[in-house]
Amino acid sequence: MKKGILAILLFSSFLSHAAPDADSILTAVRDRDDGYSYVSDVELNLINSDGDVRPRNMYMLQKDSDDKEMTYIYFYDSVDVRGVSFLMYTYPEQTGNADDQWLYLPAFRKIRRIGSNDKRGSFMGSTFSYYDMDKIRVSDYQSTVIGEETINGRDTWVIVQTPASQDVINKTGYHKVTRWVDKERDIFVRSEYFDAKDVLFKRQEAVEVEAIQGIWTVTNAKTVNLVNNTSSEMIFNNLEYNVGLDNKKFSKRALKNGLKISSIKEVIQGDEG
Repeated sequence: MKKGILAILLFSSFLSHAAPDADSILTAVRDRDDGYSYVSDVELNLINSDGDVRPRNMYMLQKDSDDKEMTYIYFYDSVDVRGVSFLMYTYPEQTGNADDQWLYLPAFRKIRRIGSNDKRGSFMGSTFSYYDMDKIRVSDYQSTVIGEETINGRDTWVIVQTPASQDVINKTGYHKVTRWVDKERDIFVRSEYFDAKDVLFKRQEAVEVEAIQGIWTVTNAKTVNLVNNTSSEMIFNNLEYNVGLDNKKFSKRALKNGLKISSIKEVIQGDEG
């Protein structure tokens, strides 16, 4: 009996040394270097069950300020969404402040705030949700490292997450999440999402990862709805980090004004100092 107890203790000790704490891994993902700003010309491709592709093109801008991270998206192509814009403020998790999101629909000339329980909805008709656009909030889940696995040649930690509260389920629609975290790059290689019956219904993968200006960057992210066999991909083109961006680009006024430019380079200003 004593040998059995000793074996369990030794095995537990081995696991504790073999893998970092799950929250530490996820915090490293959330806080990894992504520059103080970036711009990109992004393709959002909506793919139906027959494989037909409906492209939507958007400019994406992101910038850090003193108390938040700001993201602005402007759809400049595709008749049904042209002129639509999206603004998001992401606050440091330790503040406890929920992220803010707003959507401007030119047909109605109105700015709509995306409430917490609306974030599980589809982002612009895609298989990405509004919640998927947020940075990960580690405290939303109780997370455990369950093992290691090699995915597409990358060594990863495998982490299972269960929502910390019913509010998180209401906000996300996810009852369990399994994530594969690249050990070296601190990025999600794959995420799988489960419903209340523990059925896998959505999978997200980093299809392409590149080092841009020394920063590991997911340049192609794909999300598949396994229920209806639709999918969406975001492909980031002409991405540039640490550029000068005017704070006025990240305001509610900017939502209505849009971006009257012919190239993403036109929003870049000189060094901010």
